[in-house]
Amino acid sequence: MAEATEIGCCLCESRNLSKIAYIWCSVCEEGLCVDCSEYHRVSKLSKQHQTFPIESYRKLPEFIRTLSKTCSLHYEPLELYCGTHQEPCCTECIATKHSLCPGTTLLSKTVKGIRDSEYLASTKRRIAGVKSYVEEMKQNRRANIDRLKQQRVLICAELARIKDETHKNLIDIEAKLVNDIDEHVMSEIETCKNAECIMKDRLLKLHELEMGISEAENYGNEEQIYLGLKHLNNCLAAEETNLKSNVEDSCHEKDIEFILAEEMKLVTKIPSMGTIKLNVKPAVICSIVPKLSAQMFSSNEASYNSMPICYVKSGSPGIVIGTANTRSMIQLSDGKIVLSVAYEKDTHGYFYLFDSDGHYIERKFSYRCPFGLSMVNQKLIASFETAKVAKYLDLADFSNISDIANGKIYGLSCYDNILAMAIRGNGITLSKEGEKPFKTINVKYRYLAYIHLWKNKLFYSDFTEHCVYCLDLDGEEIWRAKFDEIKGPRNICTDPFGNVFVAAVESDAVFALSPDGKKCKKLLSVDDGMKEPKALYFNTQSSELLVANKCGSIFICSVKYHG
Repeated sequence: MAEATEIGCCLCESRNLSKIAYIWCSVCEEGLCVDCSEYHRVSKLSKQHQTFPIESYRKLPEFIRTLSKTCSLHYEPLELYCGTHQEPCCTECIATKHSLCPGTTLLSKTVKGIRDSEYLASTKRRIAGVKSYVEEMKQNRRANIDRLKQQRVLICAELARIKDETHKNLIDIEAKLVNDIDEHVMSEIETCKNAECIMKDRLLKLHELEMGISEAENYGNEEQIYLGLKHLNNCLAAEETNLKSNVEDSCHEKDIEFILAEEMKLVTKIPSMGTIKLNVKPAVICSIVPKLSAQMFSSNEASYNSMPICYVKSGSPGIVIGTANTRSMIQLSDGKIVLSVAYEKDTHGYFYLFDSDGHYIERKFSYRCPFGLSMVNQKLIASFETAKVAKYLDLADFSNISDIANGKIYGLSCYDNILAMAIRGNGITLSKEGEKPFKTINVKYRYLAYIHLWKNKLFYSDFTEHCVYCLDLDGEEIWRAKFDEIKGPRNICTDPFGNVFVAAVESDAVFALSPDGKKCKKLLSVDDGMKEPKALYFNTQSSELLVANKCGSIFICSVKYHG
């Protein structure tokens, strides 16, 4: 019995027959049975079509099997390829939509050798990179769960400790207060007892006086009674005086009252021992660096040939003067542009800050002369020529956070979390954050300064011989570019297509080199404001080329790749 997922022969189905396909034609996009495949194989129209066993077709992922090789607009086969728009086309599309696009070629020619291409390799690396990121994020979430559980235990233990300490403190306070109560009560009871004894003695004495009056009245004569009364009244007067004094001294009404301390009022009324605050901060995970996929055009000839500068926007003109010497440039994630500038024969310097439109904001003083600038995992690093060191910098005030490396470090460049440093007398070192260099490329150029790392290529400029070199990561030379127009090359950068931009100080111009280094095109000249251009930076998100002259004037240039 055939499986439910069996693929039927499309030709047989069109004749209301039911046969199982055993091969698949990728051109016709249909399965064929044994009989139909024989006709398909010898037919003049289809004998050149590529076929493969139906079992191999089943192994293709769903998104591959559902890809159509027919134009959805004109229902013609997609046999051509537009390099400008990076998409397959039919003949009708080329005649209409892509009539002005350069670099049109056969799709079969474009995809030839795709299995060994950088496009496939870079896509695999990109998938591996995203998988690594997701795995790291998964581990990060698991670690966060464990940390939250541990924090819960610690906080609950802290609450119990506070409760026990509070309880113990309340018991101590209560005991002290009860002791104070006992002292006051016992003291006042003793006072009252003493007063009671005194009153008892007074009562006895008054009783004696009372008995004396009675006896004098019964047995004495009138003279004795009178004189006796006189004596008794004197005694009574003395007793009254003594009683009054005793009442004032020891017969006050005394009560004890409990007055609750203000602090205890707070304790008895507080609704909670505290609050729980959820702190949120970015995960310490290396962010996914967008890996620019290799383009379908192996030479990127289309992007190079159709690279006009659409407009040039000038920022702050010449904010530094005198002996100022712009070294490097970088654009931060918030759009701010940073220049490293040296002064007074490179003895000290500044970091100049501009907004995304090139308008001057402020400058940050640097006691050591800054040279290279780069970003590694969203951290700004700079090299300092006179201090012979590279450092992490605080983005808030550009102060030093920590050292990275020591030596005569000049140019810096980072790609895909790999940092390249130009160290005179040593060469170009490659390292990952927090690790020692895993490779050193020997460059025999005494004035090594300006470098650029892009994918698996390393560029540096020789401004004495007016050359730009391209090396692989093993230090083998891929090409060198030397053109009469390019004089005094300094900073280098690349666009997503591999085109190389070069700032030529002595030419007062910025040039673009083709990815193979064989062709040269002047992009910006004196007419565009170039006067000893030194620093370059290409923003891949906005497709803008940033240029800074030696004097510090900023230019923001929009680069387009098709009309």
